[in-house]
Amino acid sequence: MAENKPYKCVNCGEASAALYKTYGPSVLKLTKCDKCNGIVDKYIEYDPVIVMIDLVLVSKEAQRHVLYNTEFKAYWKLFIILIMIETYGLWRSDSLFNIVVNTTCGIQTNNTTLNITHLPPSLRWEAPQWWQRQCRGWQPEERDERDLFIWEKHFYIQFISTFAGVTAFIVTVHFAMKMLKPFISQNEVRFSSLLKAFSLANVSILLTLPMLVWGSDPVAETRAFHYGLVFVYSFAVHLNTFIVLYGCPMMITVPVLAASNCMKFLTTYHTSPLIRDLLQ
Repeated sequence: MAENKPYKCVNCGEASAALYKTYGPSVLKLTKCDKCNGIVDKYIEYDPVIVMIDLVLVSKEAQRHVLYNTEFKAYWKLFIILIMIETYGLWRSDSLFNIVVNTTCGIQTNNTTLNITHLPPSLRWEAPQWWQRQCRGWQPEERDERDLFIWEKHFYIQFISTFAGVTAFIVTVHFAMKMLKPFISQNEVRFSSLLKAFSLANVSILLTLPMLVWGSDPVAETRAFHYGLVFVYSFAVHLNTFIVLYGCPMMITVPVLAASNCMKFLTTYHTSPLIRDLLQ
């Protein structure tokens, strides 16, 4: 019978049967990896703050520690919280997604509750006809800002469209990697592990909060620059996380992530107008 190896070496990703061996009530010895001869998981002796810092610094070792060698059971709670944060930005019309949509659709409003941000005319581009037909679904309605029920309804609509976009992203990544498996050597990944990896990588969305909460600069270029930097960092974190998860080369993972982000963007863009039409 094959030996059960539920853990992985944080250095090389080799499977391991144990992280440490116990020799007494207060004596334990960290296990060495059979492949790289390094410590299987040095982070079990580290303070959680150090692990978090390494995760922010996009350390593959820290990502392997969290994904494979810890009981990361609350990932679904983190998954929902992060989607709600992303939804809040879209609901307020204050995100990189909204900047692109508002710029291509020419959306403007005098509503003080929303932050309609779009790039100046010199940086705009002509959207194709099929794109412009969906612009009406993103045009803010003229409504009483004191009507909390209407605002709540639109938040739920935005949550559904955001969730649909995230689902499209995850499904695209998963099936693209499964289709590419016969051509490259990669790890066998369960869907629950993919959700854990996505939740861990999507923590980068928290970097949008400073602009959402304290951002008072009305200049569109400033907001676009901030959200653009967050997107680049988020893409790098997702890239590193999925390389760790699937063991897939970077040259394959980059186009898969690019295609998945496009699917997420298009799904979110088309879902919101569809829901609004169904509720009318």
